[in-house]
Amino acid sequence: MLLLGLFACALHAVHTGLVAVEGSRAVSTGYNGQRMPLILEGEHAQILGLDGCVVEVQGVRTPAGLVVRDWSVKDAGDGTGGFVGELRAYGNRVLIDDRNTGTTLALDEVGTLQLRPYAGRPVLVVGTVVGAGVISVVAWRPLDGGMEAPPPSPGE
Repeated sequence: MLLLGLFACALHAVHTGLVAVEGSRAVSTGYNGQRMPLILEGEHAQILGLDGCVVEVQGVRTPAGLVVRDWSVKDAGDGTGGFVGELRAYGNRVLIDDRNTGTTLALDEVGTLQLRPYAGRPVLVVGTVVGAGVISVVAWRPLDGGMEAPPPSPGE
C-alpha cells in the first residue's frame, strides 16, 4: 500500500501555463515552452472558457496529459487573476463565489445589471475590488460556452 501511495505522489503534477483551446481540448503551454494537454472532467471543463489566460492546474500525470483535479487563474489577461466562480443573485446584488480566493464578493451596480442574466452560470470576471468586497467589473466572460444570455424565466 505504501508503494502505491508513493507512486501516486510521483504522478501528481502542478503546471502553470497559457491555456489554448484546440477544438474541444485544452493545452497549457508553460513558461519553458512545455505543452501539457489537459484532461478535463466535470466542473474542470470550465477551463475551456479560459482561452488566453494563465492557469495553474494540479492533477495526475498520464501519458495522454494531465488529469485536472484543481485549478486557479493566475492571469486573466490583464495581469490579475480575475475572479472565477458561479454567479448568484441575492436580492438586488449579484455575488460570485471566487475559487481563486475562496471568498464571496459582490459585483458593482453596472456589473450587476450586465451579469444578472448569467446567475447560476460560471463566469470569469475581470476587475478590481473597490470597497468592502465589491468588484468594479471591467470585463467578463461565461465559462460554460456561449455568450448568449439564458432565456428569461417565466414570469420575468
